[in-house]
Amino acid sequence: MRVDNKAAAIPQAITEVMTVPLGAGGKIVHIRDGTIFNKCSDEIISSLLKNLDKVPTPNLLLITSLWKPDSRSKVVKALLKHAEVEEFPLIPSWDKQGIEKLIQAAVKTHSLELVPAATTYLVEAIGNNTARLDSELTKLAIYAQGEKLELGDVQSLISNNNISCTELAHAIKNSRADTAGQILHRLLVEDEHPLKIVATLISYFRTWLITKAGVEEKLPDNKISTLAELSNPKRLYFLKKEVEAVSVVKLKQILVALIQLEGELKSGIDNFTPTIIKICTL
Repeated sequence: MRVDNKAAAIPQAITEVMTVPLGAGGKIVHIRDGTIFNKCSDEIISSLLKNLDKVPTPNLLLITSLWKPDSRSKVVKALLKHAEVEEFPLIPSWDKQGIEKLIQAAVKTHSLELVPAATTYLVEAIGNNTARLDSELTKLAIYAQGEKLELGDVQSLISNNNISCTELAHAIKNSRADTAGQILHRLLVEDEHPLKIVATLISYFRTWLITKAGVEEKLPDNKISTLAELSNPKRLYFLKKEVEAVSVVKLKQILVALIQLEGELKSGIDNFTPTIIKICTL
């Protein structure tokens, strides 16, 4: 059973996990996007303290969250008396080498064999989206039936939404709100998650800001490449071209706005599309 993270639904989740399941096996009650870790009423805390140690052994209360629980809060202290915490740190979207290693390991797990160009394509197409990676590799494994897959096979089955995110970043940088709106609509229709889109945009504008600031400060290329964490220093030439017509002030304003948008999305405030369009006017 899945429960949305709303105050009224938490008592329901506690009641459900306390109920003995019908038939054999256990019951999993999943509270999604667990702001319960950081915001929780005294009534819910009291209910947790009374009932957690009475949960039937086969049952499991699963709480997932995009942010780290606040270990100082009462509810987290109560939960940790009966729970285990498991972290799944996300590889930064700019860490292409880390993402490639992740994808190579996942390919082996799914008993797939890909040509190198296909693996490179997956790095760009999927990035650090681990949930999508597992889903897409499962699809490829069914299609491959033990055969080695070529680049064309992978491209025909897996879309590259990151290319669209790249186009969106350029549209925002160049103040093209109409274009940004069209790209954004396409991404959302293709079920690209807003947080994934924002994370990609933050990565682009962070790199652009460091590049532009480095150029204005007349830093040597190797220093700028190090600060921007460029795995391929040759990319700096193209980055300089991309930021020629944009100011440090504008890049900084956009980056700050994107980080604020990310925080709002993680807090459950859904004002995604209007905010992206507004950012185009900065």
